Order: sequence, then C-alpha cells, then structure tokens
Amino acid sequence: MSDADFVRETIQALNSHAAELDSMYRGVMAAAKNRTEIPNVKDIFKEMAEASRECDEMLEIYYGDEDPLLPDMRRANTGWIVQLCECVRCIHGHCAANPRLGPAC
Repeated sequence: MSDADFVRETIQALNSHAAELDSMYRGVMAAAKNRTEIPNVKDIFKEMAEASRECDEMLEIYYGDEDPLLPDMRRANTGWIVQLCECVRCIHGHCAANPRLGPAC
C-alpha cells in the first residue's frame, strides 16, 4: 500500500468513526430529552473503543517518523476525538440526570 493510499484509507476510517459517533450522540441526546434508557449503550462503547484503537494504530505507524502527521490526517483525528468527547459528555450527563435508569448509567 502506498503512503497516499494509507493516508486516504486512514482519513476515511477516522471520518467514518466520527460520523458513527455523531449519530450515536444524537441517540443519547434524544434519550436524555425523553428521559429514557440510552439505546444500544454497549454499541456506543464498542464504537468508542474501536475508534480509539484505530487511531492508536495509525499513530504507531507514524510514531518516530521525521514527518509530522499530514494536516488532513490531523483534522480527521481531531474530528473523531471531538465526537468521542461529545458522546462521553452526553452519556455522563444523561446518567447523572437519570440515575434511576440502572447500571447502563
């Protein structure tokens, strides 16, 4: 795989994680608004873990290289991290506001 192919595939993967986390964030927000259980909470945590692992793998490949991450890769990396933080913040807020919903919170 060429460097350009790797960069393109990595950016696509990270953007995909960001989009998936954004979708999950909207689901958590709807649950918070309706004061219901978070749908598919295990899937949300699984997606957060997969995104984290994939980013870690990408950084390991670049770790030690003389060249820094390309700007497009930094933006893609930042995008999924922002969505990860939004999901965590929202889940935390939902659970704090609705402790009666049980162990998922």
